[in-house]
Amino acid sequence: MKNGPYILVFAPDKYPGLKYRGKYIYEHHLVWWENTETVVPKNYTIHHKNGNKIDNRFENLEVIHKSRHCRLHRTPKKMILLICKDCGIPFQRENRNIEFKIRRGQKNFYCCKEHCQKLLRRSSAGRASVR
Repeated sequence: MKNGPYILVFAPDKYPGLKYRGKYIYEHHLVWWENTETVVPKNYTIHHKNGNKIDNRFENLEVIHKSRHCRLHRTPKKMILLICKDCGIPFQRENRNIEFKIRRGQKNFYCCKEHCQKLLRRSSAGRASVR
């Protein structure tokens, strides 16, 4: 039986860890328990070193903290190259943030807060003199 990419097997009667539906455990948890005689502690998970989630050989498994596991599997951020409207210097920002701002109608981007604020001061001063 499978749950996503992972293989579920019947849990031995003396298995001390959590069981799914009262009788199943992940095969990699069983392999870990049979080799170490310990269950995976809370806030830790079993990582497949080679990335193959059905390769449940003990040599391919390691217990790591869940936060480290998330960092290992996190996708890299997509960056976009922009030109500062004030100084003309190229800079990078995360693509999803820029796409959101463009959809909201923003056209000008700045490399730092100082340049953005400087331009805002110029535009507000210009509006004050028009009145």
